[in-house]
Amino acid sequence: MEEHADAMSSAAQILLHAIPEGQELPVWHRDVERIRQAALGIYRLVRERLATEHFMQPHLVSGEDLQGLRHELRGFLQNILGRCQLVLEEEEQPETVQCELTSIMEHAHACVTVLDRNRDYIAPERGIDLAISPPTAKLTLPFDDEEEARAPISGATILVADDSAGSREVLGRFLTSQGHEVVFATTGREALDRVDEMDFDLILLDLVMPEMNGFEVLRALRLRRKLRYTFVIIISGLDANANAIRGIEMGAVDFLARPIDLRLLRARVNACLERQRLRERELAQYFTPELARHLHRHPEQLAAGRRVEVSVLFCDISGFSRVSERHGPERTIRWLSDVLGTMSACIMEEEGVLVDFTGDQVMALWGAPHHQPDHADRACRTALAMQASLPELNEKWQQEIGHPTEISVGINTGDAYVGNIGTPQKFKYGALGNTVNLASRIQGACKYARARMLATSNTIERLTVPIFSRRLARIRVNNINAPVYIHELEGADQTDPWHRLRTEYETALQLFETAEFRKASSLLGQLLDDYPDDGPSLLLMSRVVDELLKKNSEGFDPVWELPGK
Repeated sequence: MEEHADAMSSAAQILLHAIPEGQELPVWHRDVERIRQAALGIYRLVRERLATEHFMQPHLVSGEDLQGLRHELRGFLQNILGRCQLVLEEEEQPETVQCELTSIMEHAHACVTVLDRNRDYIAPERGIDLAISPPTAKLTLPFDDEEEARAPISGATILVADDSAGSREVLGRFLTSQGHEVVFATTGREALDRVDEMDFDLILLDLVMPEMNGFEVLRALRLRRKLRYTFVIIISGLDANANAIRGIEMGAVDFLARPIDLRLLRARVNACLERQRLRERELAQYFTPELARHLHRHPEQLAAGRRVEVSVLFCDISGFSRVSERHGPERTIRWLSDVLGTMSACIMEEEGVLVDFTGDQVMALWGAPHHQPDHADRACRTALAMQASLPELNEKWQQEIGHPTEISVGINTGDAYVGNIGTPQKFKYGALGNTVNLASRIQGACKYARARMLATSNTIERLTVPIFSRRLARIRVNNINAPVYIHELEGADQTDPWHRLRTEYETALQLFETAEFRKASSLLGQLLDDYPDDGPSLLLMSRVVDELLKKNSEGFDPVWELPGK
């Protein structure tokens, strides 16, 4: 091992001395200098400790002493091999640099072989079992073309808990180059503090650390129920199988013995993250990707239902049956998928929960599972965005299906039970209660009120930022006794003539509700001269006329009983 260490140091010096004086230092200079220092560290350990009279007499050497020395040597070797791989992977290097680094790696692997041949002691150290069976993982793995072509998973947040500065730097640089955010901890207790402060997709955990060793950290993570949704890979110079078995039994998903081939580390990290993403994709059926990731890390927020104030939206595509009858299932499904996909994108843009698709209808909610104080605003903005998306959809589909695509939207706000409304076997996040039922009825009321978007007064009163709306009527829907005001949403600007329509209509509605039918009729007549196609005005005029034709207006009830759902 002494010869190999000397050879590694010499090769590094050759590279460093080959840099001409006055020339800008190449990017690999710092790594090669660290490689030289690590090789000298191995040389000193072998000369000053391993080659002493004490270590030459096995009966004087404790297993703990030898294991500690082996752990230090593996740390140096990890630093050397990791930096060599980083330099060779990060950019194309001159042939001389590649040759010398390859030579250094060969000598480092030879040192690992020496370490693996000399494992003769078993000794406990702070709960760590030091066994002698050889590791199962090899330093390098062959990669086929498919594996090499597979894109790595990026964007994860990874905690590296390791007391070695060199190891932290190598792992941090490598993981950052893969597109991950890396956070460091130098002690076991600091690792737990980091886990309490933020969420991680993966933890790379050393076993031998100050304050708390890796097994103690694993035990604490298991007690805090973190291991169910945060994967842990143990990375350690303690290469015995017993440590791997114990770590995995305690909740770790893998054990990698130093020095680690970075390609092997990348494969193991990607495998863990792929398992994470599969669960997140399941949740992403209902939630935005960001919220799906949050809920994957905090499943307790979905475990039990709760009562909370939410805003619920139902959107229905008009004319679905007609399209299905005329064009058959294949074209109908393509059109329906495009329209529902566009509506879903509007919901996700406002961070809503996509609860369900039912035929040609989509249901969404805001205000749960995480708190959204502006849930009513988000629901209304979503409705306006849905309507605004129709011109582009019609440009694409109107000629093909023979008529414009139209939708009707109903929104209501109030308390509802939210949580898993499916079964223990099949998860389905959603909401139940009168608030949801009324939102569905309000969507159905669009065809009777001759409006495209309706929201109840419950929703309008909870807006934090005013949205243009017109109070249309006080209605009572099927199977719900309490009447409610409905408001038509409008995406108008300040100069739009719609504002005059709204003002005069609401004045006429007030006259109607106070039984001043002749005044209401006069005002509506003037309004219809200017807006002859306004459906709500025509409907209110018909209700006014009905009351005028009655001989006796006693017992007049301004609440409009809807004729159907």
